[in-house]
Amino acid sequence: MVKIEKKKLMIFIPAYKTEKTVCSVIERIPKDTWNKITEIVVFDNCSPDNTYNTVKNYKKEKGISKLKIFRHNKNLLFGGNIKAACNYAVNHNMDIMVTLHSDGQYPPEKINELIRPIEEEKAQVVLGSRFLENPIKGGMPFWRYLGNIFLTKIENTLINHKLSEWHSGFTAYDCNILKEIPFNLCVNGYEWTTDSLLLFIRKKCKIKEIPIPTHYGKESTSPSIKRTFLYFINSFKIAFLFFLDRIKIIKIKKYNF
Repeated sequence: MVKIEKKKLMIFIPAYKTEKTVCSVIERIPKDTWNKITEIVVFDNCSPDNTYNTVKNYKKEKGISKLKIFRHNKNLLFGGNIKAACNYAVNHNMDIMVTLHSDGQYPPEKINELIRPIEEEKAQVVLGSRFLENPIKGGMPFWRYLGNIFLTKIENTLINHKLSEWHSGFTAYDCNILKEIPFNLCVNGYEWTTDSLLLFIRKKCKIKEIPIPTHYGKESTSPSIKRTFLYFINSFKIAFLFFLDRIKIIKIKKYNF
């Protein structure tokens, strides 16, 4: 059995208009995971609702010293919020950072499995993949299912990589690697998922995937069809530019560090 050295674990919860679900997501974190956690950091992305105060009151009511809640003065967009969390993790000397959405779409019960490859030094990035199980069964809209598969195939071909899913919001990072890649140069939108993965691939990081169940309910927050189409186009563009850089037709600063 591999001896696992205790590491400083940070759970990052990006929050935007999730006052009804964010606390239930925190409640679902298993007790054995709580024992490993150094901090749970919620970054409210300038929500127009009561998300910030809901978490603040929950922290006070439960007396959870590990729970930190911050509110951005302006909306940094999805990727911008994750960048803020990565900077926080690096500046606070964390060893592992997990991204866990606040709408209940991803399973807190799987955090231990997600971080295990990093704890055992078998990976530096771990992705929770819905496509290693059955996302349709979990309520993923069929049009999102087909689009995700198609875009993932394109990205795998362009990047010469093999992932079952490029677009998971349930991820774990070795913070030592975050210190070595220019993640602040990544895009601020939802396309962060593709852009940041390309940095890890360029760094030749060990990337692993674990299967996770899919959950799409009324409380789940998802981009509109229009926003999803733009995400598809922009993600393809990012992957294509990386491809051109890889075959040395162009040179992009953030991929040459």
